[in-house]
Amino acid sequence: MSESKKLELTPSVSIIIAGALVALAIIFTNNSAAGPTPLGVPTAEAQVRSVGAGDHLLGSPDAPIVLVEFSDFQCPYCNVIHPTLKKIVEESNGQIAWVYRHLPLTSIHPEAEAAAVASECVAEQLGNTGFWKFADTLFANQARLGSAYYTEVAGQLGADTGAFAACMNSGKYADKVAADTAEAQSNGGNGTPFTVVVNTKTDKTAAVSGALPYAQIMSVIKSVQ
Repeated sequence: MSESKKLELTPSVSIIIAGALVALAIIFTNNSAAGPTPLGVPTAEAQVRSVGAGDHLLGSPDAPIVLVEFSDFQCPYCNVIHPTLKKIVEESNGQIAWVYRHLPLTSIHPEAEAAAVASECVAEQLGNTGFWKFADTLFANQARLGSAYYTEVAGQLGADTGAFAACMNSGKYADKVAADTAEAQSNGGNGTPFTVVVNTKTDKTAAVSGALPYAQIMSVIKSVQ
């Protein structure tokens, strides 16, 4: 399978996948509600919360299609899909928006949760624009992830580094990250990236796992229109 379709998985799911590779030569990601689902194939309808004030949105808030991505700043495949989703939003003329939510795979990515919290602390000071600039920078420099780098980037973007450090130490965004994670898992998202495509006019949804290439994501989007 090509690099663009891969999915970063928890260790337990990786064991399942290893068996599937031997038996079927097909990669599966575990869907807790509906059983194994082929990578990159829409799952059953998902139930995600509506976009709210605490969300990080790229694109028009009135877009009829919203891509709700559950992601991990240390996941290499999240890095792969990041520019693809950005391209889709930019080309949509306001018809598609993208929401970033957190799914840190803490058992295999030691910096994932801290990076997620850091992004929230940046957003607290610099808003939605600051969040996306911070996210872009982390994905472009995944090898540098760490507390010193988060502070460095926050400062470069214009955040007060003292307030940023206090935010990081407070633990105030741990519950938000945990809530995002629970929402992803309740919809079968056990690996990253995990994206739920939502038609906000009809509430029709499709959930997909993995770093799908542009054409496949567009096909999923068309399936909910």
